[in-house]
Amino acid sequence: MGDRATDISPSISELPHDELAAYASELGLSLDGKPARGELLRLIRARQEMLLGLDRSALLDVVVWARRPVRRSASKELLARHIATITKSRFDGLSDRGLHALAKLRGAAAGRNELRSVIEHRLKRQGGWLARARQKRRSIVGAILGRLLEDAPANEEYKFLPENQDGPSLKDSIRDGIEDAGVVGGIARKLRGVADQYVHEKLDEIERRIDRKLDEIDQRLAEWRDREISNRLRLIKITLISAIVVALVSLGYDYVKSRADVGADRPVPTGQATAREPSLPKP
Repeated sequence: MGDRATDISPSISELPHDELAAYASELGLSLDGKPARGELLRLIRARQEMLLGLDRSALLDVVVWARRPVRRSASKELLARHIATITKSRFDGLSDRGLHALAKLRGAAAGRNELRSVIEHRLKRQGGWLARARQKRRSIVGAILGRLLEDAPANEEYKFLPENQDGPSLKDSIRDGIEDAGVVGGIARKLRGVADQYVHEKLDEIERRIDRKLDEIDQRLAEWRDREISNRLRLIKITLISAIVVALVSLGYDYVKSRADVGADRPVPTGQATAREPSLPKP
């Protein structure tokens, strides 16, 4: 059980009482009154053990059905937190294994061989007639506002969030948002989703502009580098030619000088030297 336990939060015994109660609510636990710390720990441990026994694929089916933005690699605990915020009572499109997982997380009995209609009826009757009336009212108001404010129902294919970066939220219908969070909460969630999408589009546009500018800078640097290399090669060529010319001139000068030195050092013949000497008178 060591590998499976890493999918659940580690020790929680050091949390304060209020944070412990908030953590239990996030996991979908219904707390009556203010239970003692020991009771809270027992309920949380029981919920963690139940999460370990649930199929992760079934939990993914529930969040996909409810269109909650999650990553495919999300832990069971994170999936349970998202599922705890789902209050929808229309189960069209939810798989059978997802329906069984949702029933267990909501504290409803769901036998392996029970009919789907029986489980759905049991889930719809949770919370008493007041909760059902509130959910029905939300559904009606959501349907009316959805027809008035939306051109068409949101039928965008569900996509998991990217693993290494944040992505825009899914386009959710106003009806689903109102059913989950009420009129104000549903409209606020819709506006927040539109705002998130707008921000992500603007960020993508800014990123594209930055990429274009960087490409232009790289191109200009490459041109400058090519010109610099060409100028340096030209200077090297001129320097080599100048060195060769100077070397040739020096060699010519040394050759002429050596020829002149050889002519000056040549000896005069003896006969010619005697004839040129003046004759002395005899005594």
